[in-house]
Amino acid sequence: MLRAGGYTGAEQTPYPEHLAKTTADVRKRVQAVKKLQAESVKVEARFYERLHALEKEFQPEYDAINAKRADIVAGRHEPTDAEADVPLLHTMDKEEVDKLTQQWDKENTGSASGIPDFWLNVLRAESPLADMILEHDVPILKNLIDITVSIEDEPRGYVLHFHFQPNEYFSDTVLTKHYQINTDVDEKSPFDYEGPCVVLVKGCVIHWADGKNVTKKVIKKKIKKGASAGKYITKAVKTDSFFNFFDPIPTQVPENADPDDEMHEMIRADFELGQLIRDQIIPRAVHYYTGENVDDEDYGDFDDEDMDVDELMGEE
Repeated sequence: MLRAGGYTGAEQTPYPEHLAKTTADVRKRVQAVKKLQAESVKVEARFYERLHALEKEFQPEYDAINAKRADIVAGRHEPTDAEADVPLLHTMDKEEVDKLTQQWDKENTGSASGIPDFWLNVLRAESPLADMILEHDVPILKNLIDITVSIEDEPRGYVLHFHFQPNEYFSDTVLTKHYQINTDVDEKSPFDYEGPCVVLVKGCVIHWADGKNVTKKVIKKKIKKGASAGKYITKAVKTDSFFNFFDPIPTQVPENADPDDEMHEMIRADFELGQLIRDQIIPRAVHYYTGENVDDEDYGDFDDEDMDVDELMGEE
């Protein structure tokens, strides 16, 4: 809240001191400028609509490149020398890299198909995601072979697709996370517009094999009252896991929600995590794998205060 006469030791008012010193004609001009600002906000909203359409237009080109990457990672394509004529690490000079690779060749013998554990190591290289990966998640994520994104129009948003090879943990080959966004301006409060906002987040049902669901644990609870007092019952409770990210229950931002309430904060944190995966992890995956893209400055506004990882993991 702005205060007349400054921000220290002054009575709190909803306007700055200089506004109280304006004449009627000046205030009319301010109102006209404010109306122009409302028009500018509408232009901004149209910009984001066009940007979404542009993202969808170019997505097939990204998909084609990423499909080639997936073939190499999965071992379906062996790259030629010409396809691999870039430095392994751009953060070191050639002599340093050559020395390291000679050492690694001595320490690591044998052969492997594709790039083992590529996506597991990519996700582990980024702090908010790494914090979500627990020990019991690691064997499952070793089966993750690709992450892709699709841009949606109706409703507007995008879907993250996590592709898995057949495994002992669940029968699904693809797990999805939907993000529905809104680019419209609220006519009642146009000056609150800050660009696209999330309105709905939804995961998917995971069809776990018997005894393999790492998002639940069975506990024994002693009955304290009634005819069964003293007896124990078993109960499945939610536990921390990376796979809570795919919670199938849709989470919708309530209309006129307080931006500071807990639900709004959880959805915002989830949405920012989805944006991080879409805008950074998927297109720059190899840089996370090689450790060349782990500087916090590369993440823009993502930091520990913004990302409530415990909430996303399902901690109660």
